[in-house]
Amino acid sequence: MIPKPGKKNLSTPRAWRPISLLSCLGKGLERLIARRLAWASIHYAVLHPQQAGALPKRSAVDLVAALIHDIEEAFARGRVATLVTADIQGAFDTAMCNRLVLRLREQGWPDNLARWAGSFMSGRSARVRYQDITTPTTPLQCGLPQGSPVSPILFLLYTEPIYRLGNPEGRFGYADDTAILCVGQSVEQTSRMASEHLQVLVNWGAANGISFDPEKTEVMHFSPRRWETELPVRHGDVEKQPETAMRWLGLWLDRKLTFKAHVEKWTAKAQAVANHLRSLGNTRRGALPSAMQRAVRACVEPILLFGVEAWYPGPTSPRWRQPTVQGPSRIQQLLRKMSKALIQAVRAILPTWKTTPIAVLHRESGIPPVRQLLEARRIRFSARIKSLDGAHPLAKRTTESAPRPIIKCVKLKHQLPPKVFPTRLRRTNKLLANCQRPVLVSRKYNSEKPKPLQTASKEDSAKDFLDWLRSIPPSTLIVYSDGSLSPSGAAGWLHCAPERTFNPPRGWTPRSCRGIRCRGQRSAGRPQSRSQAPFVCHTKNSGMPRQHRSRQMPERQAIRLVAKGLPDLSGPSEERTERLKSAGYPDTPRFQEMNKPTSWRRRDAPSPNPQTQSQHWPSCERRLDSGLESQCKPGGMLLRPISIRA
Repeated sequence: MIPKPGKKNLSTPRAWRPISLLSCLGKGLERLIARRLAWASIHYAVLHPQQAGALPKRSAVDLVAALIHDIEEAFARGRVATLVTADIQGAFDTAMCNRLVLRLREQGWPDNLARWAGSFMSGRSARVRYQDITTPTTPLQCGLPQGSPVSPILFLLYTEPIYRLGNPEGRFGYADDTAILCVGQSVEQTSRMASEHLQVLVNWGAANGISFDPEKTEVMHFSPRRWETELPVRHGDVEKQPETAMRWLGLWLDRKLTFKAHVEKWTAKAQAVANHLRSLGNTRRGALPSAMQRAVRACVEPILLFGVEAWYPGPTSPRWRQPTVQGPSRIQQLLRKMSKALIQAVRAILPTWKTTPIAVLHRESGIPPVRQLLEARRIRFSARIKSLDGAHPLAKRTTESAPRPIIKCVKLKHQLPPKVFPTRLRRTNKLLANCQRPVLVSRKYNSEKPKPLQTASKEDSAKDFLDWLRSIPPSTLIVYSDGSLSPSGAAGWLHCAPERTFNPPRGWTPRSCRGIRCRGQRSAGRPQSRSQAPFVCHTKNSGMPRQHRSRQMPERQAIRLVAKGLPDLSGPSEERTERLKSAGYPDTPRFQEMNKPTSWRRRDAPSPNPQTQSQHWPSCERRLDSGLESQCKPGGMLLRPISIRA
């Protein structure tokens, strides 16, 4: 039994969380089944698209970001919204065996899986151990064991009908937390709709043996106007008054989406941790600055920046009535509060006086300012949006619809699509260029052992290679590579097409691309054979061909496919460019954005901007060029040396 966090009265049974200690061998099988169920639930659309928890690439922050996006769209249309959150009482302990088996069969799962789930839940017994006391064994009639890898996904399948009852676009769920968003012209309308949806939810729970705790039900009205009537929402016989700030999935929401309460709550937690770290040392003695820097990055930054992907609007934001007008985001007060907590953490790293300039603290500690941390998180979140599958709720909200064909007999103003409001999510998505979305691929487990790549001896392999070399046509492009990774950041230039730099994939070296260049120039006088010239790469590193045999196609596979069929490049440069465009070569502007893989977006996102850093971190020292030697070293504000102990 583990006490729940935040519960002061531990005398009630609901203040404790039972964790089941299960068989380790059984957990291995349960994990395999859970992964397969999670992938199939998304691939075949068994679960609601806005259900999360125990599903790949679906986090709580993603759901809150989708919820904020819908509320902002309602504000842009001049409407109001009401959010009602409900919590299932007991959650895993209320799942019944026969109803779960029936639910799995109704959803179309195989019969053997439904029978396995029934066997997994039946015949279970439990005994409670707390400190040195152990109770007798008691048989369990229902409930999924907390601590099993397969219990979360089975619970999602068990409660899936909740999100099909009504208003499916406005229902969000993460494990046992359910939220209903109602959008209307007035608060009276949304309050009435929320009460009706909540009553339908309670009736469904009574018919299926699930109860919703009225004490944990919360209501929040969202409106951009100054004054709105605060109407309650009924949960059965209980009237729930709207809150001024409501916490859902870790993020604090307020009426106008200013997120002042969220920043204040999480900044206070981060500042408390920073004060604890600062008490570990002073200007004379203390821990190593390198160790304190790792502690700040591991303990302070995640708390301070929690939920930034959902609430941070960027340096500018549009107005509700004028979407094309960009103005300041009005978050300077929030940034000052966050900067205060971050500076406390930075002072815990460096042994400096209180009068040390802030720019010196950031430069010497290696911790960027708050604004740069927020922008880095925002760019990283933009790269993550590009890597989501098409069924993800964030992908659906950021994917632009294809333009419809224009009908000449109808006026153009009636055919133009409606302009969409640039919400926080859409603005974050446009920070990076578009790319092709990946497909959610399930893990592949092979029962057969793959054949080894090298079976013959070195002498026999060399003889076979020489025989093969004599038998190939002279127009074949041959590349020899040792399979190492180039640290220079680029793999070389390909001169047989317009100049282009390859991204540095593993297994491609500058020597291999020099082989492409020399062989391509040597065969430039044979335009008839260039379009059919095959491409062969020989490497002594078995890692690259082994990954080509795997199911997932790496980024180097795209480069190999591009080099497989090259058009005829003989003639002047203008003719070669036109032939490349007609052949659909990926370097043309038409394919330039879509050709870059998702891994390139992720690699490009965390890279710092030197111009931004130089603007925020100005040089604190100026050399006078007087010819005099100075004993002052750069960064001389430090009182004790920063050394690394062996």
